[in-house]
Amino acid sequence: MQSHIPNTWKRPRRAGNTAGSALVAVLGVSMILMLAGVTMVVLSRQSMHRIHRTAHYAQAQAVAEAGIADMIAKLGSNYTAWQNTNYTAQFFTNGAYYDVTTQLQTNGNVLITSDGIYMEASNRTIMELLGTVQTHWNELYDTNSAILSDGLITLATGAYDIYGNVHANGNVNLANGNIYGDVTAGGTVSGSSGVTGTISNGAPLSPIPPAGPFNFDSYRQMATNGGAYLEGSRTNSGTPIYNPAPTNGVLYVNGDLTIGNLSSFAGTIVVNGNVTIVNHFTQTDFPGSSNMPSVLSTGTITIQNHTTLNGIVYAAGNVILQNNTTINGGVISGGFTDIRNSIEIHPGTGYPAWDPLNPEVPPEVIAGGWLK
Repeated sequence: MQSHIPNTWKRPRRAGNTAGSALVAVLGVSMILMLAGVTMVVLSRQSMHRIHRTAHYAQAQAVAEAGIADMIAKLGSNYTAWQNTNYTAQFFTNGAYYDVTTQLQTNGNVLITSDGIYMEASNRTIMELLGTVQTHWNELYDTNSAILSDGLITLATGAYDIYGNVHANGNVNLANGNIYGDVTAGGTVSGSSGVTGTISNGAPLSPIPPAGPFNFDSYRQMATNGGAYLEGSRTNSGTPIYNPAPTNGVLYVNGDLTIGNLSSFAGTIVVNGNVTIVNHFTQTDFPGSSNMPSVLSTGTITIQNHTTLNGIVYAAGNVILQNNTTINGGVISGGFTDIRNSIEIHPGTGYPAWDPLNPEVPPEVIAGGWLK
C-alpha cells in the first residue's frame, strides 16, 4: 500500500532558496558599502594630498617673496654690486630656501627672479624695478667719481691731484701724484703711492656703451632750438669762441673742433667728432644751468695746455690731458685716459645731465608671480 506525501514537504526547498537570495543580497550590499568606504578613504587621502600640496606651494611662494624682499634690501645698500648677480639663502626650516637672480636690462630696469623651495614644492616670483639708464649711470658714476674709463688709465707723472675715486675697466698705472679717493680696476692697479683710499683689482663695472651715457640727440636738439649748431669741422678761438652766445648755452659741432689760444666759452660744447684744445682755454657754466657737462665728444678729447673746464668731460674715444689743466666735474672715457703733468680733477657737485630733455622720473615697481 503506497503512502501519500503531503505538499508541505516542498516548502523547505523554497525556504532555502529565499535564504540564499538574502545572503547574496547582504554580501552585495556589504561589498558596495566596502567599496564606498574604500573610495571615501582614497578620496580623503587625495584631498589631504592636494591640501598639503597647495599649502606647500603657498609656503614656497612666501619663501620666494622673502627672497625678493631680501634682494631689494641688498640693492638698496649697494645697487651696483647687486644689479647683476645670483644669491641663495636658507629660509626657516624644512629645507626651505630661495634662489634669487638679478639682471640689468638694456633700458636700465633690473629684473629680479626669485625661486622659493619648500619641501617638494617650488614657486617663483618676479619683480621688475623700473629705472632708467640715467639711474644706472648715477650709480656707476657717483658723486665722488673723478675718473671712469672703459680702458686703461695712465697717470704718467707725479704732478697730479685727483680729488675723488678712479676706476678703469682695464688697468690703472699710477705715478707718484695724489689721489684722494679709491682706485679700482677691472685688471690690475700698478703703484700705490699717494692713494689715500683703498685699492682694488679685478673689479670691472658695466662697460661704457658705444653711444655713451649721454644722449647726444638731446643736446643736438637743444643746439638747433635756442643754441648754436655748426655743420662741418671747425677751428674756433676768441672770447667767446662763438658769438653771439647761444641762448641756452649749448654749442654743437657736427665735425671735429679745434679751439685755439686764449679762448673762452660759457656753456656746454658737444662735438660729433674729435676735440683738440690748444692753449689757455676757460669754460664756465652757463648762467642758471646746473650740472651741465663742459665738453662731450663722440671721438677723442685732447687738451694740450692751460685749460680749465667746469663740468664733466666725456669722450666716447680717449681722453688725453697733458699740461696744467683743471677739470671741475670729472672725466669719463670710452677708451683710455692718459694724464701727464700738473693735472687737477675734482668730482662734480651732483649727477651730470645725461639727457637734458628727458629728466629722471621716480622708479616704479611691477610685481608678478606664478607656479614654476
